[in-house]
Amino acid sequence: MVVALAIGVFSTVTAMGQGEAESLSTSFRQAARKVLPAVVTVRPLGVAGPNPFEPVPPGIPFRRGLPQDGPPVEATGSGVVIDADKGHVLTNDHVVQGSPRVVVILSDGQERPVSQVRRDPKSDLALLIIDGKGLGAAEWGDSDSLDIGDWVLAIGQPFGLSGTVTAGIVSGKGRGIGVAMYEDLVQTDAAINPGNSGGPLINLKGQIVGLNTAIKSLRGGYEGVGFAIPASRARRVAADLAAHGRVRRAYLGIQISGVDRQTGERVEQPGAVQVNGVAPDSPASQAGLIRGDIILSVDGHRVSGPSSLQSATEFAPTDRPLTLAIAREGERKEVRVQPKEQPEAFGLPEPEPQRVPRGRRFPGTPAPPEPSLESTPAPSREPPLESTPAPKRDAGDGNPRETGFRTTDVAFATLGLRLSEPTPELARRHRLSRPDHGLVIVGVDHDGPADRGGLEVGMVITDIGRQRIENLDDFRSALNAHEVRAARNGRSDLVVRIMKGPKAEFRVIPLAADAGAGDAPKSKNEPSSR
Repeated sequence: MVVALAIGVFSTVTAMGQGEAESLSTSFRQAARKVLPAVVTVRPLGVAGPNPFEPVPPGIPFRRGLPQDGPPVEATGSGVVIDADKGHVLTNDHVVQGSPRVVVILSDGQERPVSQVRRDPKSDLALLIIDGKGLGAAEWGDSDSLDIGDWVLAIGQPFGLSGTVTAGIVSGKGRGIGVAMYEDLVQTDAAINPGNSGGPLINLKGQIVGLNTAIKSLRGGYEGVGFAIPASRARRVAADLAAHGRVRRAYLGIQISGVDRQTGERVEQPGAVQVNGVAPDSPASQAGLIRGDIILSVDGHRVSGPSSLQSATEFAPTDRPLTLAIAREGERKEVRVQPKEQPEAFGLPEPEPQRVPRGRRFPGTPAPPEPSLESTPAPSREPPLESTPAPKRDAGDGNPRETGFRTTDVAFATLGLRLSEPTPELARRHRLSRPDHGLVIVGVDHDGPADRGGLEVGMVITDIGRQRIENLDDFRSALNAHEVRAARNGRSDLVVRIMKGPKAEFRVIPLAADAGAGDAPKSKNEPSSR
């Protein structure tokens, strides 16, 4: 009797579990079917590179360390139709940045040229405009209602495999990793890989709750940590780009960082934000904010880190003041600040080119073709914020060696790599795609920080965080600034933007918080030019 009862209970539990699994599978299927027709491939044209899809020899994961000898192909990313009538497609800015022409490939294989690209580098979003005939749009969802543990699906074109759907959960919210100026990213363990950028992250109702944008990986592939721009931000940015061609933001004119542990304990708020600089003639300056102030809340809502404060002020109305609760020299007070419309170039290290640059290029190579896309002209510059000056770096961390072309080959011990300014020889050897700026990786120390971050010989580092890299001096300056930030907020990982063939990707170089300069072991990946 007891045995029969146990068997019956087990059978009931098994049936219930199977029923729940089938129900979840049905939810996945229905959500994917609803959105897939609106997911597109975004293909920047005019920049060719090695074939990333040629077969991989058995036993070798991905393409790490393999020769890049396939026929030239175009890089691809993903996008999603958000307005069928107007032909509006949303994708990541880094997918189309620097491309003279872009085409969109629909889910049924039709190819349509992009007539306009409207970019917002500060959020890493871009709105593409195509012929809307026969399109179907995806539906927006509520990203603010997402909670950790909720199921989500990531859809896109990883490695050129169109219409790929992966499942996972929301692993975190409000993340900032340094790939854009404004970040409150949704973290997920749904598989996101190169090519997924710009594709939608959806809930089980088939609604867009995010736009896939980056991964954090030690080796450059999927390791369970992906990030998406939340729908609340993406929808607002897309609406402004559609209506005005640019994003209208409010600003206070301050440079901020999270507080250290001791300060957080002193003000009894670990998520408080410290003011490190105040722009002249800015709303913050006019309200009397000064360097060293600790911001605790905005209009009565507690601040929980820099991204929280940015979100509270970015889209604040400019017709009424904000009330900031601050701590200053042991006292608490309230300050009323009247936000103003943010200058378009405010906070950017330099104007973002909206056309293919025709200035600096690899010596001996022809100029790129004149772009055909209609785009917004580059904005004028705003005076930079006050900030803590970067300490002088000892030159021993990057001693140049004279080559047959010029002084280029420099070792950076803390990163475990060697860099060179581009030369005709390097351009030919690595089939570089004529980026307008950046440094070529010519050596990577085995199992060093750069190696663990997935950097490889032949890649071109174009940006560190949000700082554009033109030459070795820029690179050293960016490292100095990163060291200052790392010492202040304890986050030492270095985010770099790289070109791998024709594709732009973000990589994270893991660094110890107390890493210092030292003698770099000689990398043997790339011989020095003599």
